Amino acid sequence: MLIIRGVLNQSKGKRHQSGNVLVLFVISLLALITLASLALDGGHLLLNKGRLQNLVDASALHAAKELDDGATRAEAEAAAIALMQVNLAHTDQGELSRAIDFADIDDSTTALLSFEYSELADPFIAVTDLSIDAQFVKVSLKQLTLDNFLANVYDFNKQISATAMAGPSTAVTNCFTNLVPMMVCGQKDDVDFGFEKNTLHVMKIGSDADSPLGSGNFQLVRLDSNSGGADIRTAMAGEENISKTCFDTGAGNQSVPTEPGNSVGPVAQGLNTRMGKWNGPVNKFDHPRDKNICQGNKIGINDDGSLAADATNKAYRATWYKDDKARNPQQCKQPTEGLYTNPTESNFELAKPAADSRRIMNVIIGDCSSGQVNGMNNIDFLGVGCFFLTQFVEQKGQESYVVGEFLYDCSGGGDATLEPVDTPGPYKMVLYHVPGSTDS
Repeated sequence: MLIIRGVLNQSKGKRHQSGNVLVLFVISLLALITLASLALDGGHLLLNKGRLQNLVDASALHAAKELDDGATRAEAEAAAIALMQVNLAHTDQGELSRAIDFADIDDSTTALLSFEYSELADPFIAVTDLSIDAQFVKVSLKQLTLDNFLANVYDFNKQISATAMAGPSTAVTNCFTNLVPMMVCGQKDDVDFGFEKNTLHVMKIGSDADSPLGSGNFQLVRLDSNSGGADIRTAMAGEENISKTCFDTGAGNQSVPTEPGNSVGPVAQGLNTRMGKWNGPVNKFDHPRDKNICQGNKIGINDDGSLAADATNKAYRATWYKDDKARNPQQCKQPTEGLYTNPTESNFELAKPAADSRRIMNVIIGDCSSGQVNGMNNIDFLGVGCFFLTQFVEQKGQESYVVGEFLYDCSGGGDATLEPVDTPGPYKMVLYHVPGSTDS
C-alpha cells in the first residue's frame, strides 16, 4: 500500500510541473513577438526614413538651384514638387507615394509639406516678403504614417518626418588633377578664353621661337612645389605626382609661376608616353599609351611661335580620334589624303598597355597681356583647357614644341565650405544642417 501511494504522489507532481511549462511558453512567445515587432517595424521605419530624407534633400537642392537661376519662389516650389513626384514614381517608393497626398496642395503648402525661405543659413529666419532675396530654402515633410505589421499590437508610432535646407556655398576653389605643367595664353573675360573649339595651338615653343611669356620661358609652369626635370617628366606623362592643384577664384585671380628653361628631354619623354613611345626613366605600366596613337604629317611652327600655314591640313584631328579609337597607326587613314605617315622607331610598341583619353591633356590658360620679363614670372590664372595632343614631341631643342587642338574649357572640382559668406567666384548648391532639427 505504501508503494502505491508513493507512485500516485509522484504522478501528481508531474501534472503540476506541466502547467509551469505552459506559462513559460506563453511568456517566451510574447517576448518573441515583441522582438519580431521591433525588428520588422523598426527596420521598415528606418528604411523609409532614409528614403524620405533623400527625397527631401533632392527637392531642397532643386528648389535652391531654381531660385539661383532666377525662378520665383512659386516656380521653385513647383519644380521641387515635380521632382518629388518623379522620384516617388519609382517602384521602391510606393509606400511613401501613398503616404503623401499632393491633391490638396495650395501654394505648395499642406499639413505635411512646407517650404520656408531665409536670407541666411544660420540663423535661419523664415521670411515671407517676396522682395527679400532669400537664397536659402527649407523643405519639410512631416508626420507621414507608414504601414504597420506588428506595431499595432504595441501601439508603436510609425510616423516619419524629414527636413532639408539648401542654398549657395562659399566660392568654390577651382581644383584640378592630372595637369600638365604648360601654359597657353588666353583672353580674360571671354568665352572659352578666346579659343575657338577644334583649333590648333602651340602649347610649348621650341628653342628658336619667340615666347609669349618672355625670353627664357618656354611656356612651362611650376605646379605646387614641383620643380626640375624629374617632376616635369612625370607630370607630362600624367603620373599623379601632383594630387591636386587648386586656384583661388575669389576677389583676385591667383598667379601661376612659370618654370624657366626648355627642359627638352623631360617634356618629350613625358608626353611621348601618351603616344606609345618610352624613352628615359618612364615605363609602360605607370604611363600607358593612348588606345589611339594615330597622327598626321609633322606640323611645323614659325620663328614667331605661330603655327605653319599648312598645319591644319597635316594634323590628325580629335574628331577622327573618337571614331578611330581602337585603330593602330598602320591603319590610320585620313579621309581625303590616304595613309598617314607615322613614326617607325622600334620603341613604338602597339602591344603595350593602353588607356582611354591619354591624349586629352589639361593645360593651364593664363593672361599674358601685361607683358613679361626674363626668368621666372607670375602669370594670372584664367582657367584650364582640354587639348588633344596631335603628334609626338621631338627631343631636339628647336623642334621640341608641342601642338594641341583645343576641345573645351575643362571643368574643375573643388570643395565648398558650409559657412556661406559673400565671396565672389563659382559656387555650388549644397545641403546645410537645419539648426535645432533632428531630421536633417
